[in-house]
Formats: sequence, structure tokens, C-alpha cells
Amino acid sequence: MAQPDSADGSVWTLRQALRQALQPRILPRSVFASAIIWLLMASAMPSYARLIFHGPLEAYFAAGLSMVLVSQIIVIPITSLLASDHATLVVPRSPTVVIQGMVASSVVAAAPADMPEEALFAAVFLVIALSAVLTGGFLLLLGYLRAGGLIRYLPYPIVGGFMAGLGWLIVNAGFGILLDLRLSLQSLPILLEGAVLARWLPALAFALSMFALRARFKSTLIMPGCIMAFFVLFHAWAFLGPGDVASLAADGWLLPESWGALRWQLPDFATVAQLDASIFAASAGGILTLTLVCTLNLFFNASAQEHIVDRELDFNREFRVNGLANMASSLCGGGILAYHAPISSTLVANMRVNGRMVGLILAFMFLLTLFFGSAIFSLIPRFIPVGLIIYFGLQFMKEWLLDSWAKLPRQDYIVIVIIALATGLFGLLTGIAIGLVVAIAAFVLEYSRMEVIKQEFSGAIHRSNLDRSFAQNQLLQEAGARIWIVRLQGYIFFGTAYRFYEHLKTRVSGAKGEPLSFIILDFKSVRGLDVSTIVDFQKLKKLTDSKGIELLISDASPQLRTLLASGGIVEGRLGKPSLFDDLDRALESCENTLLRDSSLLDAERVTVEQQLAQHAIVRPRDASALATFLETMETEVGDTIFNQGDESDSLYFIESGRVDVLLRDESGHVLRLRSMTAGVVIGEVGFYLGKARSASIVVTEAGVLQRLSHEALRQMEETAPQTASAIHVFIASMLSDRLSTTNRLVQELMD
Repeated sequence: MAQPDSADGSVWTLRQALRQALQPRILPRSVFASAIIWLLMASAMPSYARLIFHGPLEAYFAAGLSMVLVSQIIVIPITSLLASDHATLVVPRSPTVVIQGMVASSVVAAAPADMPEEALFAAVFLVIALSAVLTGGFLLLLGYLRAGGLIRYLPYPIVGGFMAGLGWLIVNAGFGILLDLRLSLQSLPILLEGAVLARWLPALAFALSMFALRARFKSTLIMPGCIMAFFVLFHAWAFLGPGDVASLAADGWLLPESWGALRWQLPDFATVAQLDASIFAASAGGILTLTLVCTLNLFFNASAQEHIVDRELDFNREFRVNGLANMASSLCGGGILAYHAPISSTLVANMRVNGRMVGLILAFMFLLTLFFGSAIFSLIPRFIPVGLIIYFGLQFMKEWLLDSWAKLPRQDYIVIVIIALATGLFGLLTGIAIGLVVAIAAFVLEYSRMEVIKQEFSGAIHRSNLDRSFAQNQLLQEAGARIWIVRLQGYIFFGTAYRFYEHLKTRVSGAKGEPLSFIILDFKSVRGLDVSTIVDFQKLKKLTDSKGIELLISDASPQLRTLLASGGIVEGRLGKPSLFDDLDRALESCENTLLRDSSLLDAERVTVEQQLAQHAIVRPRDASALATFLETMETEVGDTIFNQGDESDSLYFIESGRVDVLLRDESGHVLRLRSMTAGVVIGEVGFYLGKARSASIVVTEAGVLQRLSHEALRQMEETAPQTASAIHVFIASMLSDRLSTTNRLVQELMD
């Protein structure tokens, strides 16, 4: 399967990736990168084993160390070959090992005091394996359910805060490995004591030296060069100074020699059948906690890897591969949970090597370690792996606490700092939880500043899609300001609803603009409504009722209608006066009310002569002559006046009735563009331009039309030029009126 393996993220097959990794100029770097990761992990493995096998299980420490090794030998090649990105390196991590140690302790605490060591070891071994199987199975399930992509919804500052906090925890872990001491105000006097200072100062000097050199030089040889230089300097000092390496090893300056005692063994499972079920039940809570912690850490560490390598990961695949690898590890006698290691990914990125080859070499190194131990291991100064750990921790903190200052908005940067501080003071999960709370609060504050009002219009500017007579249009242009249209947007919650209410309260009071008779709230662009906002809508309803203003709702979803109806804002069913299925119908209802109040709505018939008289001065004899050029058409509901694509050979005056303008798209779907009633002309654009009909006209209310053909107009121009001139003036005036209305609406949108 093709994977993004190259440095620039291009897609290579596995064969191409391995061929590139085996090139002479790259393979040595891959081996050295593997050796560095081996060194980092090997220095931490004894502490991992001791977290689980201590106290009554002290005798099985070597077996525990072998379990850690087996886990890495199984997990690393599986994830290196199958992960979505070549830089993915999955290794056991301290947060989950700590919890697995707690799970083991719960088993020991629940066991009888006289239980044989063999049976206790078998019970702990089985519970550790079971915890890895269940956790791995849960990760595998999340991957198959495509839940891994949930990480995409994490705000960027939370990931940054996690990285900064992780950097501090990494530095702290380095001091813990070196001194068995955590950094704190209480430990500061101890850290400054001469003997203790001599232990950690070389590690810090090593980390800062590499930090400074890598900041100035971009060569991939900086890291191996520093390691070799400090290794040689230490042994030169040991030879010229104390002169006794054995005494230095005894004083803890070198890594321990416990590797000769490695012993991988399976327990006697026959003893497990004799154990009480309550011993295993005691570990249930710990296993549940382990699954949660591992899942969260995988989420955040995989996201951190994306930022490190600057490539997108397939999180669903990462979860599947990680779950499969941990399950395989437990079934092979490992079971120490592993997940993504940002330090290893950083090293692969810095060394510019192929992580898949690094993973294979690393697994082989751990295999050799399991079978042969490591004589070289005991020659390595302890401060070198610790210095590497401190270096990576400082690098993370620099990137997210110093470099991000100039890159991020102050609000996001503050979230990062809060998470980093909380992580350092209270731990990783607590830091993330506090960060989530802060990020959510910041989001709510920022979202509350967004305008919930998308657009506002006066009814004098924004009209319904019903074309009316000239007299009706004139009335609506004058009285339309009594209609106020408010188009809402987004998710309305308590942070935005109150500002929206205060805005409309000012408008309703008459402080701005003319007094209102109608307010239309259009919910077409509203995605949801917080229940708490109903109070603000109820206050708006009371206010409009007290002012004699009718509140109308349009285009609300069924869920919003139910919510608004339960709050007494509207009736719960469509067709009621206050609830309309779209803005156009709500606006038409308001216009009809205004026209009815002015006795202009019920004009059953507007003759052509009356229409001309409204636009142009026509002499009586010219108006009477017009009838000889028109063809009267009586229409019924469903009649088609003309079809889309027909020749434009006539225009039509609507004297009574109503028609719809219908547009059919390429898929055959029919859309209603407008409606037209008495006093309106149809087909005039195509008639004057000589173009085919752009839409169809269908009768929706029976009435009378007057048809004027091209031939009749030419005869009129020859025999009755004054009447023809009146027709032209009428059409020009009507089109100008429409254009003027459109221009006002466009201007309103631009403002």
C-alpha cells in the first residue's frame, strides 16, 4: 500500500521507501538514529519493569524487563511497516506503564498473603496481558468506527499546550531517571548540593550544547557528533581523573549492568485456575482507566507527530495499527502498552531518515539485547541518554512557549501557557482537562462576539417574489418600511441571543427608523438554538405585542419550530399567521396586509388602459385605439402561456388572475422564480431582445390576459404612433422601477 514516506510527503510504495532507506548515504544515519532511540528506551526500561515488578514480585524483575523488550520487539516492526506515516515509532510510554503498575498492585493487594510467588506472578502476568488486549481491542474498534478523526476537532492551542506541557514532563522525566528526583521548589536545595549538582550538570550541558549547535547548524551530524564527543570526553576524564571505571559504575555514573540477568519466561498458567475471581475483579477499574489514558495519549501524541513531521496522518489507520500491535504484543508474552513517541518522530525528522527502516533496525537491536544482553550498555555515561531526553523536552518548550509568541494570537498563546503550567503542576491529564475548559470558555467568549444577524432589510427594499401592479408597488415602496426583515445565522446561544434582543429592542422602540408593523425573523441559515435563548425570544415577543407589532417566523426547521412553539413564540403548525415555510411567503403575507389596509389588494381587474395611465399620459382616443391591436385570452388554472425555450413573439398584459414563472434545470427539476398578478406585464424582455423564452409561464389563478404580438406592435407604430409610444414608455418605466428596486437591495447588501 502506498504511503507518504519521502521528506516532502510524496507518496511512495513500501518497496520504494526501503530502497531509498538502504542508500549508502542514508543507511548509516538510519543505524545511528536507531541506536539513539535504543539508548533512550534502554535507559528507561529498567524503571518500566520496576514499576510493575517490585515488592512481592521483586524476584521477577528480570522477567518483567524481558516483557518490556518483547513488547518492543513485537510492536515496533508492526507499526513501522503498517502505520500511515513512516516517522511513526510506537514504544512503551511511562503514563500507561504507571497505570499498568497500579493494575498489578491491585492484584497483589487482593491476593491472599500466603499466595505462592509463582501463582502471584501468573496472575499479574495474565492481568497485564488482558489489559493490553482490551485496550488494544478498544483502539482497534475506534479505528474501524472511524473515530480516530475526532482529533481533528481539537483546537490548535490545546495541542500546542499539550506539546509544551509534554516538553516539561520530558525534562522532568530525565531528572527522575538520573537522580530519582522530580523538579520542584522543594527539591531545589537538593539539586544544588555538590554531589547531586555534579550528576545533572553534565546532562544539562550536553543538552544545551546540542541545542545551541542545532540552532546554528542544520547538519544531521550534529546529534551523533555531540554524542560521540561527550562519550569520548567522559572516558578521557574517567581515565585521567578517577582512573577507576568500576568505581564510577558503582557510583551510578554509568548505566546498570542488569542485562546479563535477562530471563524471559511464561508463568505456570495452571496455578491461575486455582485463584479467586475477586483477585482479577480488583483490577477492573484500573484497566478501564488504562484504556482511557492510552486512548487520550494516543490522540494527543499522534496529533503532536503531525506537527513535528508537517504531514497529515490517517488517524483511523493509526488507531487500527496501534491496537493490533498491542494485542499481538500481549499474545506473544509482552503486554506493556505502547503508543506514539514524539521524541522518536522528532529524531527521525531531524536526521532526515526513513522511519520504517529505523523501526526495523531498532526492533533487531532489541532482539539482540534480549538474547545477548549488552556489554556496550554498561559503558554509556548515564548523563548522555538523560541529556538527550532533556534536549527534546527543551526543544518542545522552545517551539511552543517561545517561538509561538510571534505566530499565534494572544488568546491562543495564553491557552497554551495555561495548559503547560497546569500540566507541570498537576499532571498531563489534568492539564489537558483545564486546557479544554479554558479553550471552551475562550471559544464561547469569541463566538458570542459574532453577529447572529446575517442581514437586515426594510420591506421597501426587499420585496416578495410576487410582481404587482404599479399602484401596489408604489404603495409598498412607501409603506414597506413598516416591514423589518432579520435574517439570522449560525448557532444561537445565550451569548449571542441577548445582544440580538437588545439590537431589536432599539429598533422596535422607534429610536432608529420608522415605526414597525411587522418583524420577520428568517431562520434559514440557523443551525441550532440553545434552549436558554427562548427567554430572550419570549421577551422579544412580549415587546412586539406591547407595541402592536406582528412577529413572524420563516424557514425554521421542525426542531426549531417545536422549540419556538413550546416557548409560546409561534403556533406549532405551518399555515398559522406567525409561522411560514419560507421568507417569500412571510413577506407576501405582510405586503398583502398593507395593501388590504389601503384597499388596493382586492382589485380584481386592472385593464391595459389603466396600466398605461399609471405610467404615461395617454389620450383617450389613443387608449381606445389600443384594443384593436390586442388579443384577449381567458385563462384557466394550469394553462401554459409559453414554455421555456419558445420563440419570444409576444408580450402579455395581466388584467386579472395570477401566473407563476417556472425554471426547469438540466436535471428536470422545476423551480418557481416569481409570481405575477393583475397589472403586470410578462414576456417583455425576450419580446424586445428577440431571444428565446428563459422560463415558462403557468396560470395559477384563472383570469384574463391581453396579448400583443410583434406584428401588432409594428402595425400600431404605423397607424397609431402615439399609442405605440405610450406602450414603449410603459415598458421602460416598468423595467426602470424593477432595476431601481434591485439597485437598492444590492446597495443594502454591500453596506
